[in-house]
Amino acid sequence: MRLIPSLVLGLVTAVSGPTKEAPTVPLAAGMTKSAIAEIDQAIGIELEPKVAAFDPKLDTPKRLVTVGGRVIALPNGCRTVSHKFDLVVHFHGAPSSLEPAFERSDIDAAFVILNLGIGSGRYDEAFRYPGSFDAMLQRTRMALHELCPTAVDDIGRIALSAWSAGYGAVFRILDHEKDAARVDAVLLADGLHADFEPGGAFEHRIAVEQIAPFVTFADEAVAGKRLFAITHSSIMTTYASTTQTTDFLLAQENVQRLPVNAPPPRPGMIPRSRGDAGNFHVMGFAGDDERAHCDHLHAYGDTLLPYLKERWH
Repeated sequence: MRLIPSLVLGLVTAVSGPTKEAPTVPLAAGMTKSAIAEIDQAIGIELEPKVAAFDPKLDTPKRLVTVGGRVIALPNGCRTVSHKFDLVVHFHGAPSSLEPAFERSDIDAAFVILNLGIGSGRYDEAFRYPGSFDAMLQRTRMALHELCPTAVDDIGRIALSAWSAGYGAVFRILDHEKDAARVDAVLLADGLHADFEPGGAFEHRIAVEQIAPFVTFADEAVAGKRLFAITHSSIMTTYASTTQTTDFLLAQENVQRLPVNAPPPRPGMIPRSRGDAGNFHVMGFAGDDERAHCDHLHAYGDTLLPYLKERWH
């Protein structure tokens, strides 16, 4: 195999050659595990980083349900929060569906689920006032210390996700400039709604102020600075439906919605269309009933979390 002598020579030159700045890109970058293992064996140098031995205090999955019903989960245990950690906050939805999906995603982050009741108004009100988001983050830190006494307080990237009425919390957080600046990603599962302008229902004129924070975030996602991924059903409502709000966003970003023919993420959940630009993604599905709406929650791990995993990994 001619690759091996070349690699050995390259390593010798890098170690013992004339003074030369060391490469900043590791030799193993971009290699498959099998390729790394083959070269390890040939040259007797380990390229693959060592994996820490399992520690039950650090690596056992942790879960806490607070008095208010907030669920905090660490699928990878306390090791996740032993250093600066990422955080995913999901609004509205059954933990029995969300937690296994997040665990399967293999995203190394703390996962918080907040259920505040029926209707987007509950979620909007909870984060209406400045400082509400900071207070929620501080309560999360306190809960993490309860789970893991050695947890740090340093939160890195933050992703907000929501199903159905939970979008009200995301709207209000993004509506506060300081809070929006902390959010790296937004994932919405069939839950982006808005009112029509007064007298504009017949023309389907969406109340712009109720969708403006999402337009700003979509601008950032198209530019590659953030991640914004949305799935929606074909349910029509008396207010702006998820189809109409996503059509509005796509038009604002000058992104064309294209028909698709792809396998369903769940039986009966038929993909119909999609629009993509940069890190902005809209996926439209058939279905106009309650079951179709619930499918977007249950498919969360197959439709939305892969985008976050790709960005954060």
